[in-house]
Amino acid sequence: MNHLKPLALSCIAVLAVSLLSACSFSKSSESSSDSSKGIFDIASSPLSSGSDSSRSDQEKFEGDVADYTAEFVVSSTGTLDTFRSHVGELAEKYGITDWENDRQTYLGIGRGLSKANLGKPQVSAFTESLSNNDPMKKQTIEEGMKK
Repeated sequence: MNHLKPLALSCIAVLAVSLLSACSFSKSSESSSDSSKGIFDIASSPLSSGSDSSRSDQEKFEGDVADYTAEFVVSSTGTLDTFRSHVGELAEKYGITDWENDRQTYLGIGRGLSKANLGKPQVSAFTESLSNNDPMKKQTIEEGMKK
Protein backbone atom coordinates (compact mmCIF):
# COMPACT_ATOMS: atom_id res chain seq x y z
CA MET A 1 0.00 0.00 0.00
CA ASN A 2 2.88 2.40 0.77
CA HIS A 3 4.26 2.02 -2.74
CA LEU A 4 1.08 3.63 -4.18
CA LYS A 5 1.64 6.91 -2.34
CA PRO A 6 4.66 8.04 -4.45
CA LEU A 7 2.79 7.03 -7.62
CA ALA A 8 -0.25 9.09 -6.61
CA LEU A 9 1.94 12.10 -5.83
CA SER A 10 3.68 11.76 -9.19
CA CYS A 11 0.33 11.68 -11.00
CA ILE A 12 -0.86 14.77 -9.16
CA ALA A 13 2.37 16.61 -10.03
CA VAL A 14 2.05 15.70 -13.72
CA LEU A 15 -1.58 16.85 -13.75
CA ALA A 16 -0.69 20.16 -12.09
CA VAL A 17 2.13 20.84 -14.58
CA SER A 18 -0.19 19.98 -17.48
CA LEU A 19 -2.86 22.37 -16.26
CA LEU A 20 -0.35 25.16 -15.74
CA SER A 21 1.07 24.60 -19.22
CA ALA A 22 -2.40 24.76 -20.74
CA CYS A 23 -3.12 28.00 -18.89
CA SER A 24 0.13 29.63 -19.96
CA PHE A 25 -0.40 28.57 -23.58
CA SER A 26 -3.92 29.98 -23.64
CA LYS A 27 -2.67 33.22 -22.07
CA SER A 28 0.18 33.63 -24.55
CA SER A 29 -2.11 33.10 -27.51
CA GLU A 30 -4.47 35.91 -26.52
CA SER A 31 -4.34 39.15 -28.44
CA SER A 32 -3.44 42.41 -26.75
CA SER A 33 -7.07 43.51 -26.94
CA ASP A 34 -7.87 40.78 -24.43
CA SER A 35 -5.51 42.20 -21.83
CA SER A 36 -8.43 43.11 -19.58
CA LYS A 37 -9.21 39.43 -19.04
CA GLY A 38 -8.38 38.35 -15.53
CA ILE A 39 -6.85 35.25 -14.10
CA PHE A 40 -10.25 33.73 -13.41
CA ASP A 41 -11.21 34.03 -17.09
CA ILE A 42 -8.04 32.28 -18.17
CA ALA A 43 -8.06 29.57 -15.53
CA SER A 44 -11.71 28.66 -15.93
CA SER A 45 -12.10 28.84 -19.69
CA PRO A 46 -10.61 25.42 -20.60
CA LEU A 47 -12.61 23.69 -17.90
CA SER A 48 -15.94 25.43 -18.33
CA SER A 49 -16.22 25.43 -22.12
CA GLY A 50 -17.63 21.90 -22.31
CA SER A 51 -20.51 22.61 -19.95
CA ASP A 52 -21.22 26.13 -21.25
CA SER A 53 -23.50 24.86 -24.00
CA SER A 54 -26.03 23.61 -21.46
CA ARG A 55 -26.00 26.82 -19.42
CA SER A 56 -28.26 29.77 -20.21
CA ASP A 57 -26.84 33.21 -20.90
CA GLN A 58 -28.21 34.31 -17.51
CA GLU A 59 -26.24 31.53 -15.77
CA LYS A 60 -23.11 32.34 -17.76
CA PHE A 61 -23.50 36.02 -16.89
CA GLU A 62 -23.90 35.17 -13.21
CA GLY A 63 -20.76 33.02 -13.33
CA ASP A 64 -18.73 35.73 -15.06
CA VAL A 65 -19.92 38.31 -12.52
CA ALA A 66 -18.94 35.94 -9.69
CA ASP A 67 -15.46 35.41 -11.16
CA TYR A 68 -14.93 39.12 -11.77
CA THR A 69 -16.20 40.07 -8.29
CA ALA A 70 -13.81 37.63 -6.60
CA GLU A 71 -10.91 38.88 -8.71
CA PHE A 72 -11.80 42.52 -8.07
CA VAL A 73 -12.14 42.32 -4.28
CA VAL A 74 -9.01 40.21 -3.84
CA SER A 75 -6.84 42.42 -6.05
CA SER A 76 -7.96 45.60 -4.23
CA THR A 77 -7.30 47.64 -7.35
CA GLY A 78 -9.81 49.84 -9.06
CA THR A 79 -12.78 51.80 -7.89
CA LEU A 80 -16.42 50.94 -7.47
CA ASP A 81 -17.05 52.84 -10.70
CA THR A 82 -14.53 50.58 -12.45
CA PHE A 83 -16.30 47.54 -11.02
CA ARG A 84 -19.71 48.77 -12.15
CA SER A 85 -18.39 49.62 -15.59
CA HIS A 86 -16.96 46.13 -16.11
CA VAL A 87 -20.14 44.46 -14.85
CA GLY A 88 -22.01 46.62 -17.36
CA GLU A 89 -19.71 45.35 -20.12
CA LEU A 90 -20.35 41.75 -19.06
CA ALA A 91 -24.09 42.40 -19.10
CA GLU A 92 -23.87 43.89 -22.58
CA LYS A 93 -21.97 40.80 -23.76
CA TYR A 94 -24.93 38.65 -22.67
CA GLY A 95 -27.63 41.02 -23.90
CA ILE A 96 -28.71 42.12 -20.42
CA THR A 97 -29.88 45.72 -20.64
CA ASP A 98 -30.71 46.57 -17.01
CA TRP A 99 -28.01 44.80 -15.01
CA GLU A 100 -28.45 47.15 -12.04
CA ASN A 101 -31.88 45.61 -11.46
CA ASP A 102 -31.08 42.09 -12.65
CA ARG A 103 -31.26 39.37 -10.00
CA GLN A 104 -28.43 37.34 -11.62
CA THR A 105 -26.07 40.30 -11.17
CA TYR A 106 -26.45 40.31 -7.40
CA LEU A 107 -26.42 36.51 -7.11
CA GLY A 108 -23.14 36.57 -9.03
CA ILE A 109 -21.73 39.29 -6.80
CA GLY A 110 -22.64 37.22 -3.75
CA ARG A 111 -21.00 34.12 -5.22
CA GLY A 112 -17.88 36.14 -5.98
CA LEU A 113 -17.70 37.53 -2.46
CA SER A 114 -18.04 34.02 -1.11
CA LYS A 115 -15.23 32.78 -3.41
CA ALA A 116 -12.97 35.60 -2.25
CA ASN A 117 -13.22 34.49 1.40
CA LEU A 118 -13.35 38.03 2.75
CA GLY A 119 -14.06 38.92 6.33
CA LYS A 120 -17.53 40.05 7.34
CA PRO A 121 -16.60 43.78 7.55
CA GLN A 122 -15.26 43.80 3.97
CA VAL A 123 -18.28 41.89 2.66
CA SER A 124 -20.65 44.26 4.45
CA ALA A 125 -18.89 47.36 3.13
CA PHE A 126 -18.89 46.07 -0.46
CA THR A 127 -22.52 44.93 -0.21
CA GLU A 128 -23.65 48.28 1.21
CA SER A 129 -21.85 50.20 -1.52
CA LEU A 130 -23.15 48.10 -4.39
CA SER A 131 -26.71 47.72 -3.22
CA ASN A 132 -27.17 51.41 -2.35
CA ASN A 133 -28.85 50.05 0.79
CA ASP A 134 -31.61 48.44 -1.29
CA PRO A 135 -32.84 45.57 0.93
CA MET A 136 -33.76 43.35 -2.03
CA LYS A 137 -30.30 43.70 -3.58
CA LYS A 138 -28.60 43.08 -0.23
CA GLN A 139 -30.74 39.98 0.31
CA THR A 140 -29.92 38.67 -3.18
CA ILE A 141 -26.16 39.18 -2.61
CA GLU A 142 -26.48 37.23 0.67
CA GLU A 143 -28.40 34.50 -1.16
CA GLY A 144 -25.62 34.31 -3.76
CA MET A 145 -23.05 33.89 -0.99
CA LYS A 146 -24.86 30.71 0.09
CA LYS A 147 -24.83 29.15 -3.39
